[in-house]
Amino acid sequence: MGRSAKARSVTGRPSWRSKVAQLTDYLRQELEAARLASPLPGTRRWSQQLGVSRRTLGESIRELQREGWLTVQRRGVQVNPARALRRGARPGGLRLVRLLLFGAYGRTIHGYFETISLLHEDLRVRGLELRWEICPPARLREIVRQPTPPHEFLLLVSVPPVYQRLFAAAGKPAMVLGGVGAGIPLPFVDVDQRGAVRHATFRLLQRGCREVVLLHINVAAAGVVSAREAFDAACAEWPRQPVAARQIPTAPDPASLRAALRRLVAGRRSRTGIIVVAPIPVGLVVTALWYFGVAVPAEAEVVALFQSPEAVKLLPAPAHYPQPVRQIARLLTDAAVRYFDTGRVPPVAKTLPAELAAGE
Repeated sequence: MGRSAKARSVTGRPSWRSKVAQLTDYLRQELEAARLASPLPGTRRWSQQLGVSRRTLGESIRELQREGWLTVQRRGVQVNPARALRRGARPGGLRLVRLLLFGAYGRTIHGYFETISLLHEDLRVRGLELRWEICPPARLREIVRQPTPPHEFLLLVSVPPVYQRLFAAAGKPAMVLGGVGAGIPLPFVDVDQRGAVRHATFRLLQRGCREVVLLHINVAAAGVVSAREAFDAACAEWPRQPVAARQIPTAPDPASLRAALRRLVAGRRSRTGIIVVAPIPVGLVVTALWYFGVAVPAEAEVVALFQSPEAVKLLPAPAHYPQPVRQIARLLTDAAVRYFDTGRVPPVAKTLPAELAAGE
């Protein structure tokens, strides 16, 4: 029997359809019925078994990979079991992770793109979809009031404790990216912002800065509160007192940022260490210092907390504490998969360390 005849016999499709389309339909049916499982044969042997060319099989595999059925790895082609599991969630098979970013951070959404991009890719490989939106307080309250479908998992990003508590009280399938308020029973993945701020404050004081400034967004998010407390504690513990310390809160809109930077420069009396907490753009801070005639790093030294890799591409490059975005994406993805597999939100409580990357 020739190859084309074999292809028609395994697919059962009309001969006028392309071999790739016929084979893809056939393999998809086999995957849906769980008649294919890892490890799959090598492409040479598998194409011989199916009676098609390796090129035809390769194109079919690429299509099924785009659909999420298969994963191509060094050790061969693997079946993605999460893709088959999601078929029962609802018509169309969608299992959805909804990322809800607190509205105060909307103007600085670019600072979250790396995390969102990596999370989207990790979820897609596991057969899940990601959608995100910027949510002001009214929108968060609306989502709390609405019933959450069984095919949805909520991810609260930089949401203040007052709204975290509403989601917990409503029994929503939700997880927090960021700090969780005291006594709120929600799982979370966080970065040790307190430890990073403490370390950065001591580092600046050790490097001869006579005064230190914490520049942050003026919101009541748990991570921001923790950072402020850590900054005050570190300044109080420094053995050579007094320490000239200032906190400058600001809204993320351009006018507020410009006003905050003017206050920063106007209040300088000596060499200053400045800790810039994301999502305030560190590039704006550095360029504003130069604009106002403050030499960096001779007169002011900047440390960036949790800024994206693109944001710290400056000359001179500031010391910074990068977000462990790869670990964050993996932990959030694993938690979402466990929820959809078991129907229960996993009790994740993970705080990741932030390590210093020294600048130039």
